[in-house]
Amino acid sequence: MNKKDILSKLYIVIFMGMLLSLSVLMPFSKSDMDKEKREAAKLPKLVKENKINLDFFNELTDYFSDNFAFRQELSTADALIKAKVFKTSNQERVVLGKDGWLYYSESMHDYLGEDLMSEREIHSAARVLYLLQENCEAKGVSFLFTIAPNKNSLYPEFMPDNYIRTDEPTNFERLRNEMSSYDINFVDLHAAFLNDERIMYHRWDSHWNNEGATFAVDLLLDELSKEHYDYTEEPYKIEASHRGDLYNILYPSLDALDDNFIYEKEHEYTYVNDVKSTEDPIILTQNSDAEGSLVMFRDSYGNATIPYIADEYQRGFFSKGQPVDLDQTTYQNADTVIYEIVERNIPWIIEYLPYIDAPRRELSDYIDKEYKAEDVEIIDNSGTTINKEDRGNRILVYGNVDESYIDAASLIFVKVVSSDGEIVFEATPASFEKVEEHKEAEFAYGAYINKDELPDDYEIMIVTESKDKLYGFME
Repeated sequence: MNKKDILSKLYIVIFMGMLLSLSVLMPFSKSDMDKEKREAAKLPKLVKENKINLDFFNELTDYFSDNFAFRQELSTADALIKAKVFKTSNQERVVLGKDGWLYYSESMHDYLGEDLMSEREIHSAARVLYLLQENCEAKGVSFLFTIAPNKNSLYPEFMPDNYIRTDEPTNFERLRNEMSSYDINFVDLHAAFLNDERIMYHRWDSHWNNEGATFAVDLLLDELSKEHYDYTEEPYKIEASHRGDLYNILYPSLDALDDNFIYEKEHEYTYVNDVKSTEDPIILTQNSDAEGSLVMFRDSYGNATIPYIADEYQRGFFSKGQPVDLDQTTYQNADTVIYEIVERNIPWIIEYLPYIDAPRRELSDYIDKEYKAEDVEIIDNSGTTINKEDRGNRILVYGNVDESYIDAASLIFVKVVSSDGEIVFEATPASFEKVEEHKEAEFAYGAYINKDELPDDYEIMIVTESKDKLYGFME
């Protein structure tokens, strides 16, 4: 056996030994998945729900990928080499920018102008917001909507040069224009941040820092005419105290912290429920020295605003995630609703059907003549789907409308037909069923109808209006 053969076999033995050691040492080396903000894959079962698990080997691969020994240490070493030598990220969720800046890859569609929402989807999102506002105002509750800017929308100068920013109108810009036609109560954080020279987002995180959070809160509460504490002149110090979400994904075994603004003022609110952090999905607060009751629907950008908003309300209810549940305005006896969503999540507005009562409508308001039942052209054998479910004191009607009978700005109605006549409700143009991407929600609708408004025996007809014509679809 020559020297070359011996070295080749030795290399194979060493390589296989390393692979084996990564498996053997798995029980003694646990990854801190909190840093990566996800759960590690669990050891799969060969039999699941009394059936052979056909995905067993795929799930086993995922399990090993997430749990082999020193996974985070090896991943960090790989990330450091690729960042220093090749100026690139080894994580698909993180984009490596200039001067050590990190960006979230899910914001790249907006930045590059890819996979943007259709005209129909933009209109539907604006209509959803209109229906939310209408519902709140009918209860005497103030409604305010805002969109947190993507980090690269405000600070593109640190983006890699090979990412060319789009010149086309973005989802945000198009939705902002559409909202103006509906008179949505809206705070334009994009314009406000862009008009300020300060950098108020974290370098290693996808979110704003405390200075950015107080800046946003000040704008929101000003719009609501709510007296509140002004942090503009509040003394502060800058401390390396923030664990950046993007940094943790890219370098999971390192513990470097990002700078943040730490204000001297102590918060006055207290938690009502058991809260571990502002990441919690439901947070209840109280401050006996303040006035008013707030319900806030938010995503991760709203987390940093909670302490500053909670200080200003006697009672606060902060809900993270979807769908929006406006029943909380009644449960919390709220006088104000704030709905915050980040720019990259704008499609969520139509992907999650909000929990609101469908409003009553008159079809004659939507055509240029006096409405008669025979004005609705019944369409058979279309692609329109109609589902109906019992939801306690409500009936849920949902599905998708055949796109041949709907325009970009068409409304969708649920007509309840009985021997006593008909009642018409407007459906919300959003999807009740889980979707993988926003395109699946383009022609979706849903309506929660209070049973007290329904006759004993009835049929459901879905009605769309398109080019001054009405089309009907029977269940």
